[in-house]
Amino acid sequence: MSMKIIQTHDYKTQLIALYMDAFAKGASEQYIDEAALDIYIEKLLNEGITLVAIENEQIFGALLSCPLKFDKDITSDITENFAIEKCVYVAEMMVAEQARGKGIGRQLLTAFFETPDTKLYSDAFIRVWDKNVGAIALYEKMGFAPYTSIEQTKQKADGSETFVMQKIYLHKKMN
Repeated sequence: MSMKIIQTHDYKTQLIALYMDAFAKGASEQYIDEAALDIYIEKLLNEGITLVAIENEQIFGALLSCPLKFDKDITSDITENFAIEKCVYVAEMMVAEQARGKGIGRQLLTAFFETPDTKLYSDAFIRVWDKNVGAIALYEKMGFAPYTSIEQTKQKADGSETFVMQKIYLHKKMN
């Protein structure tokens, strides 16, 4: 496979499709407002660092980050103990289902920490569903440690009812 990791501000349509595939199906299946998602992805592309794992113009994975202050759900545990303006937030980390288990997430995180823009930050945070043990294991291998958690109320994909997801914020001290 001749997949490469590139930094980009493009591929919005493919990023939206990857997001929908990652979060509107499978174990974490939930309702996604596509108009709101379009605005959210556009904001991340414009205001953060976006890395994609790409082969033949097809995206197999993506890491989208932004300053931590953009996270609407940030807890007081974090705001009271860190200089938020010096924190970067890995807002989205996604790998296409058919490409999982091939090291793409590790490659994306490695490239992210080598990006010159990350040198502006003293700390990094990432938030993950507590049932996503594969992702948690990867983040811990990459130097992140659980810091705090929140509960998020989500709507089922069919809109029938809501459910609660436990999310863990993991923290990593930057260089």
